[in-house]
Amino acid sequence: MATEEEIQEFVARNRELIESIMRLQRDGAVEAAAATRDVAKEAITYAHDSADEAKARAEDFARSTYNMFMDPEVQRHFMTMGMEFVLGVSAMMQKAPIPDFVKDAAGTTERSFRSSACRANEDCGARKVQKVDINTESEGSDGPSEIKIGNGEE
Repeated sequence: MATEEEIQEFVARNRELIESIMRLQRDGAVEAAAATRDVAKEAITYAHDSADEAKARAEDFARSTYNMFMDPEVQRHFMTMGMEFVLGVSAMMQKAPIPDFVKDAAGTTERSFRSSACRANEDCGARKVQKVDINTESEGSDGPSEIKIGNGEE
């Protein structure tokens, strides 16, 4: 093991070399820290840019989706589909094996629905739908005994 004097003598003889090594280590640490800082800044900038781009795409998608559903033609088709569904359920209820008071309630609901829909919209599909009643209860006949075509409003 080296004595204290030997160490002091070594440091005295190699002082410039030791200081040069320490300077190199310090400068390397400063450069590494600066490089790390630059990489971190680039990563943060990239993350911000990516977040801004994702936000813009999400806003564009939300706007496009909203406009798709709010398009008047799409609305018209969905309203027509809904009215046809209600009218179909009402017709099914009239043919179902259920008590007459339920059939009457379904008929009243259909008439109220048609009336409300047509009051709210002059171009509603319910105004264009025609109700066809076919009486097939006559005996000995090959075809219907009576066919009535109406405008669907009673």
